[in-house]
Amino acid sequence: MDFGAASVPPIEQTLQEQLPGRWRRASAHELAREIFRHYQAVWHIAIPPGTVRLEGIDHLFVVIDGSFPNSQPRILAPQIEDSQPWPHVEANGFLCLRSTRAGKPAGQRILQHLAWAHELLNYTELQCQRDFEREFVAYWNLRVAKDKKRHEILSLVAPGGESREIFYFGDRRTRRIVLADNRKQLLGWLRNSGANPADGDVLPTWLLRLPRPWNPDEYPDLGREVLRELPEKVLRRFLVPGEPCPLVFEVRAQTGPAFAAILFQGPTERELTKGFRRLSKVPVDRIAMAFGARPVVRCPVTRVDGDWVHGRGHDSSYRAVSSKTVVIVGCGALGGPVVRLLAQSGVRKFILIDPDEFSPANMSRHVLGMPFVGQNKARAMAQLLQQDFPHIDESEAIPKRFQQLTSRELDAVLDADLVISAGIDFDGDAALDAWRRGLARPPPHLCAWAEAHAIVGHAVLLYGRDSLMGAFDEEERPLFRLTDWPEKGPQFAVEAGCGNIFQPHGAVDLQPTIALAARLALDALLERAGASCRRSWLGELSAVTVLGGTPRPEFNASNVAREFQWS
Repeated sequence: MDFGAASVPPIEQTLQEQLPGRWRRASAHELAREIFRHYQAVWHIAIPPGTVRLEGIDHLFVVIDGSFPNSQPRILAPQIEDSQPWPHVEANGFLCLRSTRAGKPAGQRILQHLAWAHELLNYTELQCQRDFEREFVAYWNLRVAKDKKRHEILSLVAPGGESREIFYFGDRRTRRIVLADNRKQLLGWLRNSGANPADGDVLPTWLLRLPRPWNPDEYPDLGREVLRELPEKVLRRFLVPGEPCPLVFEVRAQTGPAFAAILFQGPTERELTKGFRRLSKVPVDRIAMAFGARPVVRCPVTRVDGDWVHGRGHDSSYRAVSSKTVVIVGCGALGGPVVRLLAQSGVRKFILIDPDEFSPANMSRHVLGMPFVGQNKARAMAQLLQQDFPHIDESEAIPKRFQQLTSRELDAVLDADLVISAGIDFDGDAALDAWRRGLARPPPHLCAWAEAHAIVGHAVLLYGRDSLMGAFDEEERPLFRLTDWPEKGPQFAVEAGCGNIFQPHGAVDLQPTIALAARLALDALLERAGASCRRSWLGELSAVTVLGGTPRPEFNASNVAREFQWS
């Protein structure tokens, strides 16, 4: 439905009342511009001489699209060019302004946007500089190379610190350059991502710390504008003939650390060595002069370091959990999603224990999919984590039952900050519990599982020698269960052909228990849970009876989470 056309008459009535003689509909010649092709209506607004500080502005265009008033009007200043940088101006001349409310009269919205445009175009020099500095990355990215084949630059570099040597790997096939603070970090990320570079493919470069963000008219165009800022000793190390050599800038903007980069497009080794036997004999000032005379390519930098991935530099909990090690015993429909949530929360070291093979029947309730069918669940989860979160430090897989772990493997579990058992069988939980209680300093243990049909879920966190097994009866059922079911009732289903028993519930049914367990795990890692406790999810109460079970008296509400002290 074309809403925009209905807004044209009231807009023009308001323009006539408030700006008589200063507005008109855009001419056919003006509308022929490609930039107006998708707009419903375009108006030419005259700007009286001397009313705006930005020179050369004698008119603006106001445009609305077919979705208006459920979209924002736009203001275009066609005279603004790259050679005349101004804040909050997009590359095509549109002004980046605030939003008006859709429910306000259409004409008043147009006048408000024109008022904001007038305010912007009268910015003082100090206001312009302030906004350029505050949003340095945005303005840099507006003025980067527009070539679709340009290099993509990903950065693992930790913000902060002084100018220093860093390292990079350039993939000629994908035109991707990855930066890191050191070789080990870079190689680990690349190998987790599926690349397998040799050590010699990792090269040094330089991070230049700027004293303040540049304004657009200060952005470098030629190599010499930047090379003069670098120590002479690093020039020969990172200026590689015939290769695009990245140089990275970091600056502290008002909104936080910001990164940018340029590529030096230098001469070939043959060109540099004319008159010399080999490159090592070429004077460094000759190399710098050759690179400095050529234009540089400005590039955006995409941060992929953990601090940015987990909270865009504002999540203080990431720094606390990133150094933690978590053991997961049982990587099934409950443990697998919990692992992934912890990885998304910033945990970077995992030991994954599970003897089972991932099958097609597991796919509907698991984070793993068809590509992992036939693989061991622990190994498949380790591979998935490394692929999806390459900055992870370690994800070790042990395809065994807990009872089969060697003394060396148990030592690794002992050193963990948290051990999680998720949906494993009673024997496995019993073995883990007995092992923990025999230690002088047992690691915290979180045990999570769901009752029949995943209507109820539990997560128990135990510190010290607090025992899980003391809360089970002779039938190996938890004393704090919230539902009871007939011995041969509908709480279990049997696979055709093999007799394997499973709980008949879907992935959505299990999500509250997954979230409950992951939240308690984070609280334990962040030391927010100071004592042993149990948290339970109580789902839809009426569903228990409908499915043939009996709710216990404690199950007296629906869709709530509760916490209980452990005794």
